[in-house]
Amino acid sequence: MKPALALLGAAVALAGCVTVPVADDGLGYDERRARLESLAGWDMRGRLAVDTGERAFQGRFQWRQDRDRLQLSVRGPFGAGSFEVAGSPQAMTLRARGESWTLVDPETELSNLVGWWIPVASLNAWLIGLPDGLFDARPEFDRDGRLVALEQRFWRLEFGGYELVEGLLVPGSIDMSHDALRLSLTVDDWNPQAAADVLK
Repeated sequence: MKPALALLGAAVALAGCVTVPVADDGLGYDERRARLESLAGWDMRGRLAVDTGERAFQGRFQWRQDRDRLQLSVRGPFGAGSFEVAGSPQAMTLRARGESWTLVDPETELSNLVGWWIPVASLNAWLIGLPDGLFDARPEFDRDGRLVALEQRFWRLEFGGYELVEGLLVPGSIDMSHDALRLSLTVDDWNPQAAADVLK
């Protein structure tokens, strides 16, 4: 074998032995959960893909959480399918297509408007890799205490690509399914400070 080829072969073999370090915050699950739940607010931006079984939709989203208040905006390609939701699980306002709706029973009314079941009250926990403590859950963890899957409120969630942000692990991707519905989120940016300042 020529020397150059031998060196290339050795480099490839060594590269195959290299393991990519997995993000770790040094916390057990219970401690991580306590710290995440104690946050005053957070801001998340990313991409989403929705497949209802009959139609599909892709877009970008921004979710801002301040205690129990949220502000969500979704933008589809060229503005298609865009909408905004703001409020709390007890009362929300939905704006879409130049119209506005006041929701006094957000989970039921929002689900009716979009045509599929949205567990609004649980999403703020799910998005940061936690079960909703108010409902029965079947969590699955990896050997390092990261939540990798969750069954709760008739949904199944799979968490992946954990990122270390300001000393805390948060999921970089979330795949959610309910019956024929599939919802995939890819988190591009998560900030544990921004929301508390924005939503006051």
